[in-house]
Amino acid sequence: MRSGFASYPQVNFEDLIQQIETSLPSLPRQEAKLAQFMLLNLNTLGLETGKSLAEKVGVPEVTVGRLLRRLGCNGMKELKELLRQRYSVAGEMPDPRGDVRPAWEKTMEAETAIVAAIFHQTTSPDWVRAAKMLTETDRVFVTGFQSVRGLAEDFARRLSLARPSVQYLSPHDGMLGEWLVPNDPASESSCLVLVDVVPYAAESESLAKLAKKQGRSCIVLSDEYCHWSRDVADSALYAPSNTGLFLESTVGLNLALSLLVDSVAESDPENSQARLVQWKKTSRRMRLF
Repeated sequence: MRSGFASYPQVNFEDLIQQIETSLPSLPRQEAKLAQFMLLNLNTLGLETGKSLAEKVGVPEVTVGRLLRRLGCNGMKELKELLRQRYSVAGEMPDPRGDVRPAWEKTMEAETAIVAAIFHQTTSPDWVRAAKMLTETDRVFVTGFQSVRGLAEDFARRLSLARPSVQYLSPHDGMLGEWLVPNDPASESSCLVLVDVVPYAAESESLAKLAKKQGRSCIVLSDEYCHWSRDVADSALYAPSNTGLFLESTVGLNLALSLLVDSVAESDPENSQARLVQWKKTSRRMRLF
């Protein structure tokens, strides 16, 4: 997807440049001077402030904000975010042979291998089933225990921006009150996404089996040591975790969860983008960020 949480851009960097080029002939004189300067200095825009731009072009500082808003960009802060996104995604990658602590050289190789393993897994039948369930199921419950509870909660919040009816399920806190109403497949389908890692919470397998017994589909995302998910879940996804660190790596889990959110968003881009725009407007109004 083109825009996300980090800030609030409604366009991407390339859209903005195209908008400047298209609008240039019809812009007021001062805004046109500023727009022309921006087009000629794209590589150094990230170093500028609204004040420095205005001084270099010889226009009032208010002209900078006026032009950016006209172009669909909410001021210099959003312009900086567009630049950050553009160069963090499309910019040159650092040389992997650069300076790394000797003790972490093998860890870096292992972590890189995890990233590749997750991307390769996205073409597997289990991944395709998981993406389909997350897209088509009426209601999604997400849970995780102990050290990965935070990852599960974060995934639930992110997924709720891409689609409706997503809820974090905390069996300990809510005592499964959310599941007391008998599940009627004819009226509503539901899916449980369970995130867990070794040594595995005692209730993980039991909760997955309960979900299946109640007629819910089940996706389990775990590390490579999980011995039970394949027998229980409709979709069993694995994120390797052994990279030589003091505690097992969660890089694979994070990446897999992010890609699942993106898969859901891509299934209905018009709706997911509308939800994201609505969320941004609401959060602005509430001054949450």
